[in-house]
Amino acid sequence: MPDAPRTPHPAADPWFARLRPHRSEDETLDLLLAEAASQLGCGVAAILMVREQTRELEYVALHGDAGTRRLLHTHLPDDYVLSQVEAADMIGRVRHLSAEARAGAGFVPPGEPRTSPEAWHPDDLLMGVLRSGSQLRGLVLVDEPLNGKVPTDRVKARLHDWVVARGAEILDSDERRRREEEEHLAGAAAEIVGLMRAQLGSPTDLAQACLEVLRVALDARVVVAHVVEEDSWRRISGRIAVPDGEERAVWASALPLVDQLARERAVVVSGEARMLGPTAWTGPLAEVVGPWTRREGSPQMVVLPLAHDLELLGLAVVTRDQRARQWTDIEIAMARQVATDLGRIIGTGDFTRSALDGAAIRATPVVTSTVKVPSIAISAGPAKLTAATVAAASSAMAATTRVTH
Repeated sequence: MPDAPRTPHPAADPWFARLRPHRSEDETLDLLLAEAASQLGCGVAAILMVREQTRELEYVALHGDAGTRRLLHTHLPDDYVLSQVEAADMIGRVRHLSAEARAGAGFVPPGEPRTSPEAWHPDDLLMGVLRSGSQLRGLVLVDEPLNGKVPTDRVKARLHDWVVARGAEILDSDERRRREEEEHLAGAAAEIVGLMRAQLGSPTDLAQACLEVLRVALDARVVVAHVVEEDSWRRISGRIAVPDGEERAVWASALPLVDQLARERAVVVSGEARMLGPTAWTGPLAEVVGPWTRREGSPQMVVLPLAHDLELLGLAVVTRDQRARQWTDIEIAMARQVATDLGRIIGTGDFTRSALDGAAIRATPVVTSTVKVPSIAISAGPAKLTAATVAAASSAMAATTRVTH
């Protein structure tokens, strides 16, 4: 087995510094939420933006205590959230769904009774709808009113006016951040295209060089890679090593499931509070690689088949620490495109074409099958914007179905 690792193209050099993830210093959304909380008299507020390609909503800004802010860049299934938007009472751009209505519809489990008809309940949901034309683009959630009371029509009118006045600014800020992310990842993609065209010896040499760039660009911790034809394995973590026998055995046993992913042109994204991928394979894959994920500290991971014409040629597993920011739809798209290109090159030897070449990284579609999400708070909904809710959502997320094409 040709497993004497070589240091790839200067993968640990300062050359990589410019590839590291770029985080926008734009504080527009934070300032807007602080303004909303002040004007509406609430202790907690959040902005959720629709991510059509993964069929989720992402928390892009939060106002509140440290526990609340830990939800930043976490995701919720869109069917669960938007079904509550549809069920809510509507006044202009405002949606209000009482705790009793949420429990009655199965969105949350029955809680303690309301202390009085005027008292705010922890499971009450109050939100403003962000639209672009007729398209729903996001939600502004508010919680913990300082006066402890359910919103009056006057409060709802203030929320409506604020969303109308600030909605375009919120959408512009989110789009600007996403463009910056796309442009930064496009720079890393250009480096990967350069490595592909350099024809760095064997498929294993090429894969390890390209995947190290991907690891740095995505702020990942470890990449495990395997090329079937050469029976070669790599563990890439800023240095190149051969995985130990246990690591190789676990992922070798997962190859039949990864082969099924290749046949569906799918990937799996998993983490403590998130699961994206074909229902038939996400559960079995999690079970097979369970010993490895526990040994690694239960990281977030993206499992990428390296395939050509539906034939599995290898795999790449990109991991990020459990407590790190969740993968964005744009990052997932880049990882998929890199895997697609590597599979094609390994399968054909054609170094001249690349899906990454000359284009910004764009989120790619994810088709979601319909699955009932267990009764959890909207992660804040304004029910409770707490880290505990995300932990509670973990098992629910694992039950949702995501099929990536």
